[in-house]
Amino acid sequence: MAAIDRLEGRHVGSDQLIQVGLDALLAGVDAPSLPLLAALGRSEEPDAPELFDRVVVELRLVPVYLPAEGVRRAWVLILWWARLMVDGDLDVRAAGHYIYWCASSDIPDAEFEPLRPLISSLVQYDDEATSWAVWDVDRPVRLRAAAADVIEQARTLLMRYPQGPTP
Repeated sequence: MAAIDRLEGRHVGSDQLIQVGLDALLAGVDAPSLPLLAALGRSEEPDAPELFDRVVVELRLVPVYLPAEGVRRAWVLILWWARLMVDGDLDVRAAGHYIYWCASSDIPDAEFEPLRPLISSLVQYDDEATSWAVWDVDRPVRLRAAAADVIEQARTLLMRYPQGPTP
C-alpha cells in the first residue's frame, strides 16, 4: 500500500518506508535494493524514499508504463488495479478503494460509461462490507458473492478495454 500511496502522490514517512522494507525482507521478499532500505538508520532516513522507489521498480509493483498525468494515467492505474484484483494480488476492498477514488476524481463523465458496471459493483460491495449486525449469519456469504461480482466486472472491463477506451 505504501507503493500505491507514493504513486498517487501521498506522503509516506521515511520511517514507514524503512519499516515496510524491513517487513518485506523478513517475509522473504527478494530485491537487490531491499536490504539497503531495511538497514537504514535514523540518520539515513532521507535516503529512504529513493531506495524505496528503487525497490518498487525492482519488484515491478508499479505499471511499467505510466503517463505523467491526466485521463490516460487514470485509465492505466484503474486497469492495473483491476488486473491485480482479478489475479488475486490485491484484495477487493483495497483495489476497489483505489479504483473508485481514481475513477471519481480523474475520469471525466464522457469517458465514465465503461466503468459504470464495475463502480456499481464496488459500491454494492462496500455497502455490504460496511453494514452488518452481529446476528447476521448470512453476511459472509453475501460479502463473498459481492466480491465475486466485483471481480467478474473487473474481468469484463479488462477483456473489453485491455488498454482503456480509445478517445
